[in-house]
Amino acid sequence: MKRITSLLVCFAMFGLSVLAQDIQITGKVTSADDGSILPGVSVVVKGTTIGTTTNVDGEYSISAPSDATLVFSFVGMKVKEVAVGGQTTIDMAMEMDVTGLEEVVVTAFGISREKKAVAYVTEEVDSDKLLAGQATRAASALAGKVAGLQINVQDNGVNPSSQILLRGLRSPTANNEALIGIDGAIASSGAFDDLNANDIESINVLKGATAAALYGADASNGALIVTTKKGAKDERFKLGFSNATTLEVVNFMPDFQSEYGTGWDGEYNNIENTNWGPRFDGQLRQIGPTFADGSYQAVPYAPVKDNLKEFYNTGTTVQNTLYMTGGNATGNFYMSLGNQHSKGIIPGDLYDRYTFRVNASKKLGKVELGISTSYMSDETSVVGDQIGDQDRTFYWFVLNTPANIPLTSYKDWENPESFGYADNYFNAFYQNPYWAIGTNRNKDRSNRIIGNANLKWDIVDNISFSTRFGVNRVAGFGKNWRARQEYDPVLQPYHSTVSSFVEDTEYQDARYTADFLLQGDFNITEDISLKAILGSAIQSRKYRDSYIRANNLSIPDFYDISNGTGEKIAVADAVEKRTAGVFADLTLGYQNWVYLNLTGRQDWTSTLPKEERSYFYPGGGVSVILSEAIPALQGNPVLSFLKVTANNSTVYRDPNPYAINERYFQAGPPVDFFRDLGFPYGSINGFRLSAQAVDPSLKKERVNSTEFGLNTAFLQGRFTLDAAVFFTKTTDLIVPTTSADASGARSFLTNIGELEGEGYEITLGGKVVQVGDFVWDLSVNVTHYDQKVVKVKDNITEIALDVYTAGYGTYAIEGKSYPQIKTISYVRNPDGKIVIDPATGNPVIGELEAKGKTTPEVIFGFNTEFRWQGLSLSATMDWRKGYIYYAQGMDLMEFTGRSMESVSAGRKDFVWPNSVYLEDGAWVNNTNIPISNGVMTFWQDHYNLIKENYIRVADAFKVREIALNYELPSKMLEGTKYISKVRVGLVGRNLFTILPSGQTKFSDPEFRNTRSTDDPNGIGIGGYLSGPPTRSYGFSVNIEF
Repeated sequence: MKRITSLLVCFAMFGLSVLAQDIQITGKVTSADDGSILPGVSVVVKGTTIGTTTNVDGEYSISAPSDATLVFSFVGMKVKEVAVGGQTTIDMAMEMDVTGLEEVVVTAFGISREKKAVAYVTEEVDSDKLLAGQATRAASALAGKVAGLQINVQDNGVNPSSQILLRGLRSPTANNEALIGIDGAIASSGAFDDLNANDIESINVLKGATAAALYGADASNGALIVTTKKGAKDERFKLGFSNATTLEVVNFMPDFQSEYGTGWDGEYNNIENTNWGPRFDGQLRQIGPTFADGSYQAVPYAPVKDNLKEFYNTGTTVQNTLYMTGGNATGNFYMSLGNQHSKGIIPGDLYDRYTFRVNASKKLGKVELGISTSYMSDETSVVGDQIGDQDRTFYWFVLNTPANIPLTSYKDWENPESFGYADNYFNAFYQNPYWAIGTNRNKDRSNRIIGNANLKWDIVDNISFSTRFGVNRVAGFGKNWRARQEYDPVLQPYHSTVSSFVEDTEYQDARYTADFLLQGDFNITEDISLKAILGSAIQSRKYRDSYIRANNLSIPDFYDISNGTGEKIAVADAVEKRTAGVFADLTLGYQNWVYLNLTGRQDWTSTLPKEERSYFYPGGGVSVILSEAIPALQGNPVLSFLKVTANNSTVYRDPNPYAINERYFQAGPPVDFFRDLGFPYGSINGFRLSAQAVDPSLKKERVNSTEFGLNTAFLQGRFTLDAAVFFTKTTDLIVPTTSADASGARSFLTNIGELEGEGYEITLGGKVVQVGDFVWDLSVNVTHYDQKVVKVKDNITEIALDVYTAGYGTYAIEGKSYPQIKTISYVRNPDGKIVIDPATGNPVIGELEAKGKTTPEVIFGFNTEFRWQGLSLSATMDWRKGYIYYAQGMDLMEFTGRSMESVSAGRKDFVWPNSVYLEDGAWVNNTNIPISNGVMTFWQDHYNLIKENYIRVADAFKVREIALNYELPSKMLEGTKYISKVRVGLVGRNLFTILPSGQTKFSDPEFRNTRSTDDPNGIGIGGYLSGPPTRSYGFSVNIEF
């Protein structure tokens, strides 16, 4: 690190020595067509927000460095860049632009294509939009910005994770996340999360399988093509520093009742964690045990305002990036050093990350060499998740604090004389959260290197050869430990000894890629063009991990495997996969208004039997620019651009490595189902066959996608409207089904069923107002998608995903949208009224029933920005509606008496609303038979069994980010000599979340359980493992020299 810092300082000193002085530049802007003056043209110093606009006479005046570049832009005109080169007068004649027809988009393998020739829908997010909210992860910064893209932030810890979905879920069991490509090479979602967002130049979203088909099976869910900053040729040396400092606070806590406190079945109990006591009366009452001297703790029997929320700290995150960039006529470079330091809302939770990036390219005659490399190192320290004598997660201990308990008064947990000490704590069943933090710790550190080396050779003017070699290698190490805790049997009779343990984990994941491309551009005739790409790609992945656990440590506070007693528990695994492919991509153009694109790829994979390893998948599309083809539309002042596209592709997905093999495992711990076999016994070992049988004729999944697109622009590009309709069909789904009892297996992996999807996307954007220096940009996007299970199998109608024995889970159900939540439900008569048992008055407990889908019916995204001179105000919001989730935490907390529903009738027996019972074959409205044991037992033992009670509407409106930035005018910086840019700002993320009224809330509907045992496609269940949702706010500073 010291060497890196020294290198950066050397570059900085060199750069400062050659910085140029600002000069005043004036000029006049006219139209190249007729020489008319152009007022309102934007003139900006490239790489800054310093700029001005031409006046009514088309004249401008701006201060800029003598070696800067001026960028001239105007609606309906081509963007022009001019190097200042010491000139004090620069006039500009601007040419008409047919609405971005000359723009290029970055697609698979980093291939740049003319936007007009692209036959599928893409959307780009540039660096400015990505960094507006100063998110710590690029994935979360994309939420709400792109139609068809759904970012699910799954937790809110110091090192959060996100799920990236494009156009929904296409398979019930396969990975449904979008492919990540970084600088042309296939990467991973982990590598994407590890990127310093400040290093990203742009992200191009390829939404359908057709758009990403050249990547092969990995891109069946679309792709995010990340391009990192590389500097530009002939760019002056620039040194910059950016900082973002934010504070993080709890956004909201679960809706809990605050009328009743500590107790059981209506009676006060001083050691209970539950809230089934009498109604609060404000009297001073004992809590916790009575000590040997007869003393005890006493608090008012009254709710303590925000007693759970106040437990959490104000978290902080500081992000710093030092960067430099520059170039000359034959080369360019970009270098950065970044750091993130986060303190979580949970006391003691920490996260540190360091990043280093070097990108460079050099042209040597007809050959251009380039590198793109980054290194990341991070460390995470959070409270463990196997806490106490019940092995609970941390949030559980916070939630199990009654409303009348002043939780923040128990911080002194190590002091035997304090009420926070283990023996003295009020709660006889769940430990002090502060004790949990101090005696349980999970630490992880990882190191990742991502590198691409590329070469491009311009063989002749229209033919080039390029190759790229990439590596994405990460290694991680973890230590999870728990301290031993013994209890005084008199003071804490219900606690058992908490045993100590230490777990060491390690993993290594290495992905190597190589691709070779031969590209040619040909004009077959004056009207017909051909762009041809021939290529091959090779990918290899090697993964291994190991786990070892030692229990009952001999030496306290010494967390080393050698300190354990008894047999160690050890597990190791390794995975290797190789794929190879050859492909062709041909684009025929006619008169620059119609383009036909044909693709084909042949793949070989190591995960299928030899006879099935090779497969071919085709694709094709057409792009027609009607505004060029139809004479009546040419030069139309209203409809300035009209393009339609259509495409279809087929992509195959192979199974996971070794899925076709019925493997053997050691028949001992910690394998769940066979844990009791306990091998090895001394020198005798035992092995058992995998619990999953495999269909010998297992084959790959098939995904077919069709898309129709529309791109329009109005008023010379001032407003744009893009739309797409898409359809997907997935067949031969690779699914573990229920096996026959006689087989000895728990599941049978085979091909079944069919999943069909449809949807649409609309994006409307433009400059709503442009008056002088004031500009208001607005973009609205709408996304709808729905996946339906058309068929499962002849004798099977549903597939279980995440299923809990308590009576709820997520499923793929024939004839219904996917995925669905099923729960134990009420029994209803034909009129929809709830059926009760007339003997008890309690609702009859029914069967598992489907309750609805867990993905949004529609997503609205709103992006807006106001700009005036150097001041800008931007915001991103989204609204997801038309889906449900299971409030798992509310279900688990019902036992404790904290639910709002449990106090809805004053803890008394009541007649269940809108209920009926059957008498003499007829339905009778229930008006006088109350439920039984309404003080407590009904809620714990009956209401809680009907899991339908915990279904919540997941609709949510979120203000994802708001940013207010101001860039100092260049004139203010002239006296500093070296400073060329200063920008300061205020930022907020997730400031507001609006959930449906009329229902109790527990957590953020986006949160999902992400344990290794949780199905990644089981969206819609979770929330109680992650802690409360948070919002953040802070400031940012960016200085360039």
